[in-house]
Amino acid sequence: MCQRGCRQYVEGLSETGTGQSITRCIMELLSSSLAIAAGVAQTAAFLDYNRKVLSGKTWPNGATWAIWAVIALVSASTYLSATGDIWKGLMSINNIALCIGTFVFALYRGKFQKLGVTDRVALLLGVIAIVVWILSTAACANIVVQVAIVIGFIPTWQAVRLNPMREHPRPWWLWSSAYCIAVAVVFLRWRNQWIDLLFPINGALLHASVPLLALARQRRLAAHREKTASCCR
Repeated sequence: MCQRGCRQYVEGLSETGTGQSITRCIMELLSSSLAIAAGVAQTAAFLDYNRKVLSGKTWPNGATWAIWAVIALVSASTYLSATGDIWKGLMSINNIALCIGTFVFALYRGKFQKLGVTDRVALLLGVIAIVVWILSTAACANIVVQVAIVIGFIPTWQAVRLNPMREHPRPWWLWSSAYCIAVAVVFLRWRNQWIDLLFPINGALLHASVPLLALARQRRLAAHREKTASCCR
């Protein structure tokens, strides 16, 4: 009797649209809360990264952060325009200020170096993205920006490959986790636009790649030292 009454009540809510409204409110609250959580995790990662910069435990590539600071602005602008959703783009907005802040820390540590080939290519792609945005759509422009971000990671990958201890893993895992949360936000606010997933998925994979590469290199170097030691016995 009670179950039948509950079923009738739910059906009544659905018929009047109230049930759908409640569901939308719950989804809205959950997605906005997760978007804020992603921003907090992202900020924590930057603060942790910069704390290790000041203590000398991490040596950032200033040129790379210069690229990210410039591209972050283009990325946020095109992503917000493509998605039309402030909660999906909250991380990209937060990323602008945080990238600029990290770039300033990199300058403070005196690690800014001359732009390399990959940095120049990334900057060029950033400019191309703006042109694409003007001539085409924000979605197409954001795709170009994501390629630029991938290229911007190349100097960091190269540095970690040479010295696996160069980058501390914790901030990178925090960054990756923040982007994973952003992926969940996109699905909770899904509008059948696959382009909405590109920015957070790209960010999650790229940031996770740094500590994974460092771990792989550390194990390989350890195995090489062990093999060398065995041969010398």
